[in-house]
Amino acid sequence: MTPRGNKRPLRILLVSNHRRFKINFRAHPWASELAARGHDVDVMCHANREMLRTKIEKVENFRIIESPDLLVGALRQGWDPVCAWRRLSFLRRENKKYDLIHCLDTRLAVVLPALAYAREKKIPIVSDWIDWWGHGGLIKERRPLWYQWLFSGVEVFFEEYYRNKLDGLTAISHALMERAVSLGVDRERCIVIPGGANVRAFAKVPDQSQSRRMLGIAEDAPVVCFSGLDVLIDLPMAVKAYEILRLTDPRTVLLLVGPSERDVKGMLSNRESLKGVKAVGPVAYKDLPTYLAAADVFLMPYTQKVSNVGRWPNKIGDYMCIGRPTISNPVGEVKWLFERYPIGSLCEETPEGMAAAARDYLADGERCVRVGMYARDVANKVFAWDKLIIGLENWYYALVEGRLGARVEPAKSGTPLLVHQPANGAGLRR
Repeated sequence: MTPRGNKRPLRILLVSNHRRFKINFRAHPWASELAARGHDVDVMCHANREMLRTKIEKVENFRIIESPDLLVGALRQGWDPVCAWRRLSFLRRENKKYDLIHCLDTRLAVVLPALAYAREKKIPIVSDWIDWWGHGGLIKERRPLWYQWLFSGVEVFFEEYYRNKLDGLTAISHALMERAVSLGVDRERCIVIPGGANVRAFAKVPDQSQSRRMLGIAEDAPVVCFSGLDVLIDLPMAVKAYEILRLTDPRTVLLLVGPSERDVKGMLSNRESLKGVKAVGPVAYKDLPTYLAAADVFLMPYTQKVSNVGRWPNKIGDYMCIGRPTISNPVGEVKWLFERYPIGSLCEETPEGMAAAARDYLADGERCVRVGMYARDVANKVFAWDKLIIGLENWYYALVEGRLGARVEPAKSGTPLLVHQPANGAGLRR
């Protein structure tokens, strides 16, 4: 596959704050699709455990550069200053002339080496914004009080300070786009790129009965599923909705992919409910289809809070690929998504509302199948990464060719550009 319009291929560096195993939702699919379109792409991420050596891996016609980090575990998220220095040293040694550098975050080990190298080589550099951390966002949701008191100022500084110092911005949500504009980022230099659906990874979805046999779940059991790797702020609502469903049908199973039984024990109102919980814990991304295929309905609570308004739930792409309806709440990008593409139902932000919506699907197998098939169609025709990447590629060319205009103060009105938004879901089966 050649780049759109047969333009010359670009040399692109994507710099991530994530460890190697966590780049599946944005950096990896971007690199994979861009490389498939003929571009020369490098992804720089943090190694899972390595502290001393840089590792280079060739995957699907692009390179993954794993940077060593002196921090451990979840602390490997772009905060190691030694890692920042090592990254800059590596870039200088390679001396590669990139056409564009894209920082997939603006934490110090991402933005500082990337910005230094970009300025040395006069390379356009942009940032990506995918989570709302400060000002009541994920810092408040996912960090202990002592951390908030000591480090929230540092988190907010790096989250915001460099946005208008770079040459453009991609955002995963309209709310983050508007926040960037309020910080002085030129609106005409911004684009919204929602989370995608990895249809290649989910090309072979196993039969539901096969998945249930593997998990030891009865074939006739109603199964509701919640998945999540580390953002579990809305898990309690899913648990309560399951308990309500279990009152009317004791066969109901809550399948948890990512969370452990320990994560959920304290959320249950009684021991009896634990009998219907199937918690498999974290699984490799490539194995997700095998586990998720056991579900009848996905529960995706998405309550009204700053962190949810600012982000995009990446797992919705997985749910669409599996081909099952999803129950969620009318908040942020989820409201936008469901109103344009009815891939499930939006309900009130209560366990009772979520349980009622799920029950409607569980009681109507034909509707469940129909909506699930439509969701998979949406994944393939709208949110597949080979579709979304075209908008990003066009934006890259506009940037490097100087077609985004001069950097000026942002306009007072207007709406940000949204990549790949077909009107009224044209061409999709319903």
